[in-house]
Order: sequence, then structure tokens, then C-alpha cells
Amino acid sequence: MNIENADRRDANRILSAALDDPGTLPDRDLDRTLELLESDAKRVRIGAAWVFGIVATDTPGRALSYVSKIVDRLDDTEIGSEVTRALAYIADADPERIERELRSMDEETARRCRAALWGELAERTVVRTPTDDEKADGDAMGRPESDEWGWIGGGRRTEVYDTGSEPDRRRPPTERPVAPSTVDYDYDQYTPVGTIYRDEAVESFKVSYRTPDGGTAPGIFKRFRPPEEGDFESTFDRRIRMWQSIDDHESILPVVDWGTDPVPWVVTAYEDVNGVATLGRNGRPDAAVWTLSNVAESLCFAHRRGVIHGGLTPGSIVRSSIFTEPNAWRLPRVTDWGYVSLLRKTAPLESVSARYLAPEHVDHGSPGVVDGVTDVYGFGIVAYEALVGEPPFGPDSDSEDGLSIPAAIDRRFPEIESFLRRCLADRKPERFQTVEEMMTAFRSATEDADG
Repeated sequence: MNIENADRRDANRILSAALDDPGTLPDRDLDRTLELLESDAKRVRIGAAWVFGIVATDTPGRALSYVSKIVDRLDDTEIGSEVTRALAYIADADPERIERELRSMDEETARRCRAALWGELAERTVVRTPTDDEKADGDAMGRPESDEWGWIGGGRRTEVYDTGSEPDRRRPPTERPVAPSTVDYDYDQYTPVGTIYRDEAVESFKVSYRTPDGGTAPGIFKRFRPPEEGDFESTFDRRIRMWQSIDDHESILPVVDWGTDPVPWVVTAYEDVNGVATLGRNGRPDAAVWTLSNVAESLCFAHRRGVIHGGLTPGSIVRSSIFTEPNAWRLPRVTDWGYVSLLRKTAPLESVSARYLAPEHVDHGSPGVVDGVTDVYGFGIVAYEALVGEPPFGPDSDSEDGLSIPAAIDRRFPEIESFLRRCLADRKPERFQTVEEMMTAFRSATEDADG
């Protein structure tokens, strides 16, 4: 009991000092914190993990120097949870440096560490997705101003929307993001550093991984829970291969790696700005039209090569900043090609509001199969949200009958309502029959846009 009391006193003292000024925390206190991770008192161990997290945020290098010693304690089942928590805090503070630190360890130790981090992050609940009976400005991704598309796309909660800087962006970029190199790694060679989303069908994480030139890069890692029956894995593999066959287009997010063992998974380039509603809410029709034109061009590029998206929603759009052009609009890149419709066949996706889905996704009967015309509907959804700043339909709307165009948008683009109504028709024969026809009509309806 005396030892436990001493542990509590030291934990409280060190945690208080770390909160006051982590930079002045003596090395002897960090050494003691490492010992406290093995305390018999769970609250002491949790406090010790917090100390490493605070120090990692302030001075990552100091915390990283303890990683190998922390990893040595992973196998102790009594303290494993708090040890893993300390590692997760350090990884979150500096993903690139912890990836380099893991490379310096023997392969088996590095795998144990990554496995522990996967387990820690998989237990976290990080996002609530609004249901269809909630209001249009529901609290998705943990923030009231965000789009309602849940896990599609990706992005950390604190970084998903950079609304303050959006009005300062005044022109299209002249440069393009550098595409990451593809790699061929096993599932457990990726280091998870943050949880993005989790539901019954899909989990999404930010990861760090080694690049072919020996550097370190971030990525979005998504893993899927396939149904027990059927041939999900081979179909998933085929559709990701199709996505990779078109990802040389500048407005398609590149695939880095994928696999089906132990479950289907895919890694893409990392982007932390998603969705398009910010453009409409900030009254940026010129930027919205430019963004949508790029999305339409990516669809045309893909369809010409026999690849359909099948589940286009606002969350399927990530937007990339060009760091050398801070005043330029963000380049849109379409992600999640091919597998949204595959997942819809097996189980309802709680994370995608039905108001964003084409009738053929919701009702597998009379509306018909998911095909290229489904992408026309998806583009209509994305276009409306980019121009207006909110979903086109409320939870109780009857598809295009509930469509309403704000007066300012209608004055600027008098033909846009008829364009959107045709895209969003319930009956597929009433929509544009190809994305090429759709893009031509969109350009005609928005030819007054600046930029």
C-alpha cells in the first residue's frame, strides 16, 4: 500500500509539472514516469501515459527516446492497455518520427508495436454520423459545420475543414500535388497514428509508412469487414485494380497499396480536407464551378476506360492544397472508386445518409442497377452541395420534388436548376445518359462563372 501511495504521489506531481511546462520536466521525472507505467494502480498507469502524451506534443524527440523501453513492456498483460496508450499518444504527436523509430527496431518488435497500435486505435469511437431523421446541418465528423457523409473520404476531426482560409483562395492552382509512389507491403507494415472513422462495415485510419526512397509518408488506411458469404475479396481486389488503372488523372486520388489479408484493405494518398459544402457556405460559386468541372472531367476520364464510381457523394471528394500556392483553390480529387456500391450490396452503410444515395442504391428493385448513370446522380448531389452549401434533399424530401435553388445561385446560373433536376431524376432514363453529355450541359449552365 505504501508503494501504491508513493506511486500516486509521484504520478500527481509529475503530471502537474508536465501540464504546467512540459519542456522543463527533468529527465529523472520521465524515467520515473516509465516506472509508473508498471504500477499496480491503473489510474497511476493512465496518468503516466498522459505524461508521455503531453511531453510528446511539446517535444516529440524526448518522448520518442523512450519508445523502445515502452515497447519492452507490451507483453505484460496487466499493464498492456496503458503502455499501448502511451505509444499511441507519442505516435499521434509525430507520426513520421515514430515510423523511423520503428524501423530502427528488429522486425518482430516493430510488428508487435504496430499490432498494439492497431488494437488501441480500433477501440476508439471518434465520429457520430447523423441519421436521416436529423436536421440537414447535423453534427457529422464531430463538428456542426461539416458535411454529413461520414467515413467516405477521410480526414482528422481537427483538420477536416479549414473554413477560415477558404475566402482567401482566389484562383485555380497552376501546379499539381506530387503523387506518392506505390508500395507492396503487408497489412502490418503500416503504422497507425490516428483513427478517422469506424462503423460495422468500415474502419478508417491515418497511417505512416516507409516510401521506396527511404522516407516516410502519411496515408489513409481503410479496412473492411466483408460478409461471411459471397466473393467479396476477389471483387474488391478487382475494383481496386480498376481504380489504380485510372489514378494517373490529376483529379483522382492515387492508390498506394491494397490487399485482402487478413481483411480487405486499401491505402491512398493522405488528404485532410474533405467535402465541398464549404464552397457553397462561403459564397464561392466560381471556385465551386471550377471544382465541379474537375470532378466531371475525372468521371469522363474514368468512364472512357470502363471504370464507374458507383457511389459518388460529397465525401468522395478530397481537396488538396498546393503549398507553393496558398491563395489558390484546392484541387479536388475523387476517392473511393468502385467499392461503395459493393458494400451496399452486402449491408446498409450506416455512415452514408440515404439522402446522398441514388434510388438504385436504396431500392434494388425498379430503379435499376448501379451503372454509369448512377454517377450522373452522384454528380448532381455533389454539385448542389458545392453551390448551395447543404444537401439538396432533407430527410423527408421526395427526391427532386424537394429541390430548391437559392435566388442568388439562380440569378447567376439560370440554367442550373434544370441541369440539377435532370441529374437527380429518380428514373434513370430521365437523367443524362452519359457523363460526357452531363459535363457538356454543366459547362453550358455555368459558362458565366469566373475563373
